[in-house]
Amino acid sequence: MHIRTRAIVLNKTKYSDSSLIARVFTREAGVQSFILKGAFSKKNKGKLALLENLSMVELTFDDHHEGIKYLNDIALYHPYSLIPFDMVRRTLFIFYNEILYKTLTDYSTDTELFDFVENALLELDEENTRLADIHLRFLVDFSKILGFFPKDNFSAQNCHFFIEDSSFVRDYFDYPDYLSQEASAYLADLMHKKDTELPPKIVRNELLYGLIRYFEKHNEQIHRIESVPILAALLSK
Repeated sequence: MHIRTRAIVLNKTKYSDSSLIARVFTREAGVQSFILKGAFSKKNKGKLALLENLSMVELTFDDHHEGIKYLNDIALYHPYSLIPFDMVRRTLFIFYNEILYKTLTDYSTDTELFDFVENALLELDEENTRLADIHLRFLVDFSKILGFFPKDNFSAQNCHFFIEDSSFVRDYFDYPDYLSQEASAYLADLMHKKDTELPPKIVRNELLYGLIRYFEKHNEQIHRIESVPILAALLSK
């Protein structure tokens, strides 16, 4: 079957001295792997440039068999205008890439998930986007799409989020799996998409590390997100 689809590049790895394999999240066929032979030749220089991480591309391929496939054609459908030239956006972009690469390991066709990822990247590239907590909103919304959204039971009594239980609880212990009342209230606001005042950096960073632990709990492929300390330091300024 001949497939033409929008796609987002997750990563690429060198396969041999002259070839590489790109893992790509496609809208019409889920996660696919493609081999590009002669990747470093002058002939394929243009294709290689389009296989940068999180590039938004349109590609065609023949889906005749399982496993690694060959690209028939590839073209860019959205060139990023702000991300390459903005340090904060670029750092967020690297963070998104690491989360997506380690999360989207084996997905069949899921147009809702693809559209979510595509819209998240487009929002990051928009001029008037509030960057200070965009990554937190992304993680909360992403957890819902992936099927492990926290239990919506925040209240004056249940005011501490307990990561292990995926819910808000009454008791609080000075332990990494419990979030403070401030970080928990902020999480509840993000879950309800409330347009709240930006909390202090210490609260935002607490929630960031808490959400990463929450993702690690629900996804065994996530062992460590290397970009988190850099992101936390940059967005605390």
